[in-house]
This record gives sequence, C-alpha cells and structure tokens, in this order.
Amino acid sequence: MEGEGWRCLWDAKAILGESTIWDDRDGCIYWVDIEGPSVNWYNLETGKKGTWVPPTWISAIAPRASGGFIASCADGFAHIDPKGQVYSPILHPIPDPKIARLNDGVTDREGRYWSGSCDTSQWDESTTAEDKESTLGDLDSRNTGELYRLDADGKLSTQERDIVTANGPAFSPDGRTAYVNDSMPLVSWVYDVSDDGELSNRRDFLKFQPKDGYPDGMAVDVEGCIWMAFYESWMLRRFAPDATLLEERKLPVRRGLRPAFGGQDYSRLFLITGSQGYTEKNFEQEPLAGGLFEILNPPAPGVPVTPYMG
Repeated sequence: MEGEGWRCLWDAKAILGESTIWDDRDGCIYWVDIEGPSVNWYNLETGKKGTWVPPTWISAIAPRASGGFIASCADGFAHIDPKGQVYSPILHPIPDPKIARLNDGVTDREGRYWSGSCDTSQWDESTTAEDKESTLGDLDSRNTGELYRLDADGKLSTQERDIVTANGPAFSPDGRTAYVNDSMPLVSWVYDVSDDGELSNRRDFLKFQPKDGYPDGMAVDVEGCIWMAFYESWMLRRFAPDATLLEERKLPVRRGLRPAFGGQDYSRLFLITGSQGYTEKNFEQEPLAGGLFEILNPPAPGVPVTPYMG
C-alpha cells in the first residue's frame, strides 16, 4: 500500500518495532519486535520476508564485522545470527536489571556499539500519550537509564547517566558529533565525540512538548541532517545540524520508532512502527500500525553503516 510520501513494505503488525537497520551482506532491512519477541528481515530485491523468534526479547541489533549481529537484549549484550538461530550472551552492563533495561542501539563511525537503557516501569506501564503525560512530573524517580559504549576489544564504559528512556544515539557523518534522545523528558542532546569515543560538552539540541510526540530513533544523512521519529505524533521530522526543522513527513500511523537508510547507495529511507496496547478500534483507525515503511524520495542519501568491529 502506498500513500503520499510513503509505501508500506510489510504490514507486520509489530507490537513494539525497533532497530531498523540495513545489512548490505544480504540486501535486507532488519528490524526487531521487542514485545514479539522477534528479529525480522525484508529483502529489498525479492520482497521475501523472514522471522526468527529468539529465546528472549531483543531491543536493538547492528551488523557485526565477524558475522551475525551485536544485540541489546534481556541478557545484556549478545552475539546473534537470526538466520542461523544463534543467540550467545556476552555481558550485562546494567547493575540491576529490575529497574532498567536496554533499549535502542547503534554503531558509530569507528565500529563501536552504543546502547542506552530505560526505566522498566516506563517501558511496561506507559503505552499511550496519556500514560506518558501523567508521569512527566515524576521523572526524577525514573531516570535509571544510562548510555553505554562497547568497544571492539570488549571494553565497556558508561557515557551518560540519569536517563529515563534512551533512544539513539546517532552520529554525524564525520563521527565527531553525537545526538541522544531522552524520550520521556522530551529532550534531544548533542555531544562532542573524541577520537577514542568519549562524549563531552553536552548541550540541548531540541526540546519538545507532548503535542510534538516523543522523540525516538534517529538516522543521519550525508548532509548531516537528523531524521527523527516521534512516538504518538504521526510525524517523521528532518532537522539541520543547527536544529532547524527542515521537513515533516506525515505518516499513516501514530507511532514511528526508528528510521534507517538502506539500499546499495543508501538512498532509500525506512521506518518501523508500533502498535503496543492497540485494540480492534485502534486498528480500524490505523490499519497499518506496526508496519515497515519506506519513506519516499528523501532529499539526501544516508551514511553507510559501520559494522561492530568486536
């Protein structure tokens, strides 16, 4: 199905779709459904689909140079191979998994893997805009999330603390700037990134209101612009590096989760969406909720994915 500026590639009915990622090794767009749980792939040339049900939930994946993927999951970080049905936990970064759990994750330009965590009660309890807005005044007791960096040699470091819901990060084309969303407080931060991957000089990139939606996943194009998905807003937005709003794309669904560029020249833009807590009435209003979409004719291609080097 196709509409103005979008095409639905897979009416997947994902509950909590995340981690859209292109893999040039097999020409597929991958994504996860955290609540499925499942890891899914769609071949751009043939349209063939595949799904693997892992032994526990997975919230983010990124291609791994030595094969398969690095993943954020219930057991911390893991090496996985969806097509080979391999699931191998390697370490857990969270001291108390009862109060925080991993969320989004990506690689930077040097092949380091970054993944943030979120407050477990926010994840489990806040499924609608009304739920989220009712808890905005209680964020100081819910900022149990952190942002981690996993280096190629397996060294783990914590790069940010006191986060409610970490989404991203995303990195500028030269890798010297990082963008991180904390979705519940409706804020997007920008950082400087050193050669060895240390973050510094945090400042506000953007602040939002509930009516704008909750900033979720991001992708960066070759012009350094940030494509940001918004939960509960129907919108995918493109911002310049100076935070100027350049473009809005109206989606046929309310809950955009993470965009990603793909295709052989990275000129195509994709987005997975969600339907957590939806009833039959919701699907009557949004029949394509939880689908995988292509966002048509982006003005610039994306930056190629660097695989995790570990």
